[in-house]
Amino acid sequence: MSQFILETERLSCRMGKRYLLKDITWQVRPGEHWVVYGMNGSGKTTLLSIASGFKHFTAGFLRVFGESYQEDNVLALRKKIGFVSSSFFDGLYSRESILDIVLSAKTGRLSVDDSVTLADAIFAQKLLQSLGLADKLTRQFDMLSKGERQNVLIARALFGRPELLILDEPCNGLDVYNRAYLFNTLESLAPHVTLIYVTHYTDEISPLFGKTLLLKNGAVFAQGDTAALFTDETISRLLGYPVT
Repeated sequence: MSQFILETERLSCRMGKRYLLKDITWQVRPGEHWVVYGMNGSGKTTLLSIASGFKHFTAGFLRVFGESYQEDNVLALRKKIGFVSSSFFDGLYSRESILDIVLSAKTGRLSVDDSVTLADAIFAQKLLQSLGLADKLTRQFDMLSKGERQNVLIARALFGRPELLILDEPCNGLDVYNRAYLFNTLESLAPHVTLIYVTHYTDEISPLFGKTLLLKNGAVFAQGDTAALFTDETISRLLGYPVT
């Protein structure tokens, strides 16, 4: 078994002549909890979409759970990863019912199939109910508010009881109650999963996240212990202006 749950070496993603990611080398060990931090356009969503098995890269290598994504294992690997990203999924889902979106986590695809059982449907309903969506189980995704859509994606990510949970700005659009629910859920899951959390806001970075990856212009700016990296000097250099 690999010592890393996620491993990249010189991972790059190019679109035309422009690099979205360039030479990303990063290792995440089981049980570690990482923050990925950087300005808009730094490559955060691209990196995590690739790590989740939903986007292709153009150079370097990536392994999750000790395996490279291949046609015959991509669905099985995706099912072990919970992925929350409105930046990614809002462009893919529209008229699907929110119950079907949550159930699609069982297949590793973006849709359901005949493997879904009654027990699966009951569990998906319970997740949605806990997130305040009990009366909207058959509602179309594009008829929900931004916060409600985010809660659907959170429920989808939790459905498969993932080993790796990747959260791309999960608090976007959430009200105070649902932010608290999310943070309490992460605290309870932390002993059992590996967490990767993207945010623009330092107040969301709890002591739970002991490791940080800083990205700038699609490249690694720095990585290591969160306490060592979140200093006035380092973050000022990352952002290009003085901050405290």
